[in-house]
Amino acid sequence: MKIKYLALTMGILMMLDSLPSMAQIEEIIVTATRRETNVQNTGISVTALSAETLEQFNITSTDELTIVTPGLMFQNGGGSPLVGLVSIRGVSQNDFAGHIESPNALYVDEVYQPSISTNSIKMFDTSRVEVLRGPQGTLFGRNATGGLIHVVTNKPTEERDGYLKANGGSFNSYGVEGAVGGPLSDTVNGRLAVFFSGADGYIKNDIGPDQQGDDTKAARLHLAFNPNEKLDILLTANIYDYGVDGIGGAFSAGATVDPVTGFGIPAGPANNSITGYVDADGDKYTGSFNQPGFLNRLYKSFSGKITYAATDNLDVVSISNYQNIRTTYLEDNDLSPLPFTEFNQSALIDVVSEELRLEHDAGGTLRWSAGVYFINIDGNYTQGLGVTPPPFFDAAAVALSQKAVYSLDTTSYSVFGQAEYDFSDKLTLTAGLRWTYDEKDYAYNTDAGLFIGGVQVPGVIPLGTPPGTLIEAVANSGGAGVSDSANEGGISARLQLDYSMSEDWLLYASFNKGYKSFNYNAGFAGFAPFADLRFKGEDIFAYEIGSKLDFWDGKGRWNISGYYYDYNDYQAFDQRGLNFTLFNTDASINGVDTELTLRPGPDTTLIVGAAYLDTKVKNVLIGTDPLNPISVDREAPQSPKFTLSGAIIHDFHVGDGIVSLQLSAYYNSGYFSQLTNSPITDIPDYVVMNGRLTYTSASGKYQISAFARNLLDKEYINYAFDIASNGFQEQNLGIPRWAGVEARYNFW
Repeated sequence: MKIKYLALTMGILMMLDSLPSMAQIEEIIVTATRRETNVQNTGISVTALSAETLEQFNITSTDELTIVTPGLMFQNGGGSPLVGLVSIRGVSQNDFAGHIESPNALYVDEVYQPSISTNSIKMFDTSRVEVLRGPQGTLFGRNATGGLIHVVTNKPTEERDGYLKANGGSFNSYGVEGAVGGPLSDTVNGRLAVFFSGADGYIKNDIGPDQQGDDTKAARLHLAFNPNEKLDILLTANIYDYGVDGIGGAFSAGATVDPVTGFGIPAGPANNSITGYVDADGDKYTGSFNQPGFLNRLYKSFSGKITYAATDNLDVVSISNYQNIRTTYLEDNDLSPLPFTEFNQSALIDVVSEELRLEHDAGGTLRWSAGVYFINIDGNYTQGLGVTPPPFFDAAAVALSQKAVYSLDTTSYSVFGQAEYDFSDKLTLTAGLRWTYDEKDYAYNTDAGLFIGGVQVPGVIPLGTPPGTLIEAVANSGGAGVSDSANEGGISARLQLDYSMSEDWLLYASFNKGYKSFNYNAGFAGFAPFADLRFKGEDIFAYEIGSKLDFWDGKGRWNISGYYYDYNDYQAFDQRGLNFTLFNTDASINGVDTELTLRPGPDTTLIVGAAYLDTKVKNVLIGTDPLNPISVDREAPQSPKFTLSGAIIHDFHVGDGIVSLQLSAYYNSGYFSQLTNSPITDIPDYVVMNGRLTYTSASGKYQISAFARNLLDKEYINYAFDIASNGFQEQNLGIPRWAGVEARYNFW
């Protein structure tokens, strides 16, 4: 399969010289250095996607960025958008507890989103998306160890602007999006955008509502004030409401625990080796889920950005933000019609942040920025499991529940600066440094009970209290629980040389040190070692060389970068049955990513992206004997060896309008979804094809499209959990073929 797709790509490239060539590739402006620059003059590995590109590839949510971004894996662990698990060049951390911050930051309009529950979002009224690979800690700061995703929305302009678009398609899906903006007075401009989407679930439930549906409502208001030529003020309010009944569905297969490794072993034909449940038809997209489950998330954000031109060369920028996130989640954990196990999670988070920076650019040889950053994340969380065990599966007979109830208050301060100096027209040095200091207050307790005949058995923690664990410490606390306060400082740094071989060819070499702060274990079972309750911050030392080349008179663009990462105290997440543990170890990563764009003619664009990745996480302890663990090296989760994407976009002139055809494909060589590299979590390789056909009127006011995701209706797995201790393995499924139509009208 891999050879066939590579051969097809090379064949297309070899035919290019025979095609007429007229059009150049457009210039792309990014803010990867916190100021506007041409992406080809920026010595950072960046994939920049304009609003037109996002629409052309039918990308409407952050998890879909994977198919067009080399080195990026973005997944909804468990199938639902409860958490967005992001991996950039193998830098990942796939714990789904609500208090965890990703090592790959998500920013929306320069505002950091600390909660992994808000990583997976629908994007609407978007100007562009930038995916920055490699540590970005000096300028962007918090938890950009592996890189970051920056979603930039459309801002108010002095001209009237607006549109309305609607779509409908498979699984009774619908979407409505619109925006209107323009001047409100001589000094005030505004823009209001709204978004609604919904769909039935694509996993059929024989005994209840279908699973993995959608019901999203969102709105955004920008108000831009320009009282004089020196002062700009942008106020922003966001609200995002996601509420779905029927969530968490997946495909289960029976499994038992290997007595030596502790890994799950497939055990057929039952879907669960403990309950004996057997799915009637074997269709992975059909199941019987007695607990439909739900996911409710309400996100509110209010921001203010003030830019003041203190002098002709110096700007003062302030970005203030408040966020409130409320999430509740319940799923049928055993994926059967039996009331065996149910998993639940909740979060209530308040975030306050402030960034104040100075930006200096006199148009000469030196440019710099410096500033301070503050953030407070105050969160209260729960994570729990409810069980009605065999043989009765009857809560009136025997039932148990165990829920972690915990809080984490994080206060972080940082000071940063970065400067660029031009030694000549060809050679530029960039140097940056950030110091970050975190203070955290943590409290953990459990709400646990065993009920027999409806009566609670006093003093029992039903999942057990293994010696030396967090839950044993809670049991010995007399109801007080466990608490801890700690602080830690860390350094992020950048040193880079850019050399312009010519006006169209940039070479760069960089060293970056990334840092991600310490945190705490908080799994519902509390089986993490109490001695490792708090795990240390991680440091990554990244070495990279790259090339950015425009050729063929501006009709070809080839960017490539190679890198090596040395990880100290990598924060590794190990899920084994009911045991969720984060711990520090060392790791190494190396790889190459590349993007090639060609415009052989004014109406044709060819795009190829590829990434090679090799990861090693050292000294992962496996085995069922705690006194004699087995130390092994493992691949990092969500780290495929090879990915390849390709697309062709061709415009046909029909009358005065244009018909644009886009066909694209994404190949993934497979990966492990869990650190243990349990065979059950080994995701096979897959290919997904997508397409879109769009007619645009001559005036540009009207547009109608037909689209299809997973055009060939490929059945594939994109995530898996080894839950053999509960008798099964969970396989999360990629969406089946999803086709639809969309219409757009531009008001002005």
